Amino acid sequence: MPEEHRVVIKRTDKATGWVVFYPSPDEPPSPEATPLYLSKSVAKWVQQNPIIDVREMLPLVANGNTINVHAWFD
Repeated sequence: MPEEHRVVIKRTDKATGWVVFYPSPDEPPSPEATPLYLSKSVAKWVQQNPIIDVREMLPLVANGNTINVHAWFD
């Protein structure tokens, strides 16, 4: 049975009210799977922080796949 690949999505605070989500460069998911992992991580972050009011989200895309997501919030 193949070994399960552990995917780590990181979140970095860029400034007050601005974060970016991106896959860990150590063991990134496949380009096709990255959008799903990013989406799940962003959704979990929003659920865990109900007082946050997300103003804007910007997915950055390369070769048709989302590679990271920027979020601005109050």
